[in-house]
Amino acid sequence: MIFATATIIGIAAGLQRTTIGALLGVALVSIAFMAAVAMSVVPPPLMTLFIALGGYNLGFIGYIVTAGMLEQRRA
Repeated sequence: MIFATATIIGIAAGLQRTTIGALLGVALVSIAFMAAVAMSVVPPPLMTLFIALGGYNLGFIGYIVTAGMLEQRRA
């Protein structure tokens, strides 16, 4: 579920077409993880952060590649 949610966030960041949007998405995922670590009695495994960041990157890169292919097809 974490991977799917992060992938959708990555696609949404790609739709914004700004560098600030992309960086803000990564920052928000990381801040949410840090808040979970700070508020939890038993800290979540670090692997969940890596899974979320991997999903974010996959969604973002997937959007960029798809948009590039559509632009190339249109031209």
